[in-house]
Amino acid sequence: MSVAAINLILDKVVSKDKDFRYMATSDLLNELSKDSFRVDQDLERKLCNVVAVQLEDQSGDISGLAVKCLGVLVRKVGEPQALGLVQSLCDKVTQPSKKVPSRDIASIGLKTVIEVASGNLAHSAAAMISSKMLQGVQQKETFDVINDSLDILSEVLAKFGHLLLDQHAAIVQTLLPYLDDSRHGIRKRALHCIGALAPFLSDPQLDAVVQHNLSQLQGGKLKPDNARSYVQGVGMLSRAVGYRFGRHFQAAVPLVIKYAQQAAEGDDELREFALQALESFVARSPGDARPYLDQLLFEALKYLKYDPNYAVDEMSDDAENGGGSDDEADADASDEEEYSDDDDLSWKVRRYADHLPICESQSLVHPCNVVHVAGSLFVSKNKGGQKRVYRAQNWCRLGS
Repeated sequence: MSVAAINLILDKVVSKDKDFRYMATSDLLNELSKDSFRVDQDLERKLCNVVAVQLEDQSGDISGLAVKCLGVLVRKVGEPQALGLVQSLCDKVTQPSKKVPSRDIASIGLKTVIEVASGNLAHSAAAMISSKMLQGVQQKETFDVINDSLDILSEVLAKFGHLLLDQHAAIVQTLLPYLDDSRHGIRKRALHCIGALAPFLSDPQLDAVVQHNLSQLQGGKLKPDNARSYVQGVGMLSRAVGYRFGRHFQAAVPLVIKYAQQAAEGDDELREFALQALESFVARSPGDARPYLDQLLFEALKYLKYDPNYAVDEMSDDAENGGGSDDEADADASDEEEYSDDDDLSWKVRRYADHLPICESQSLVHPCNVVHVAGSLFVSKNKGGQKRVYRAQNWCRLGS
């Protein structure tokens, strides 16, 4: 298509008529997608400006098309124009004054750039995005900006962390304090960023991050929310770096088991995170985990039978003694009416408890001991005539 035809499309893109804008944006996407598409620097600059405006169009359909245009455009224009677009999007994400819809579409745009960038643009764009998102993360009083910045930082680190060696120290230094943040969403996203960066850290940097997590757990003065985050972080680091985490097992294994055992009544999320971490130790670094297999199996089998709502002993005693009083029966009936299975999260504990012996059996040359011990303790329960067998289909794999 000629330059004049492209200019005609660009004129329609800024039309007040929404249908005209949509059709023009669609035509622009088709032209950008052609292998033969070539324009000069002036038209490149004009295209970038137009797409930047279309990203904030009030019509979701048009802004969605503009995102697709962006993904193609950054690969077709020169690096300076592409980086100009990237910087504009970064500014929209990190400026507290920007409205939420504008920040949201800018976030989607940056994630699109991260997905399609390659070659020299990948290095330059990743460095710019990472640096800008770190600035956004440091705006501690602006929740939305921190959230979006951490989301984007996580994606750029996962894909281009190996290209950002000179920023690793600054990223770690910025993220670690957020593991103590009072806001759950911030802690969770900071953990994801650290997990994405961990495989690319040098051994000293990785050891520092691991030691920070373990030292916080060893302190023993964490609030329940923070304890869950740090235990989850230990498991996330183990999954991310594999055998490189093995040298920390001597401190990590007892700590994680301790937090699982000392979890408050009803804190099944902490137990779940602890079992996830123990499973990752065996799955990602089986050689280093071998000395701890018996201990881990014991914990897994204990939590496989874990069910705080199961009270067969008390029920049996009542039956043998002729049952409880009418008042007690009325109270039990009332409790059953108020209780919902939706409130019970203990099934997650059992689910991860049965993953651990399977990982152990797969990491051993001769898993017979695991099968023998697990089989002897793998039992069904009976409550009101209803058998409850935990994940039998998975356990059949132990002997295969």
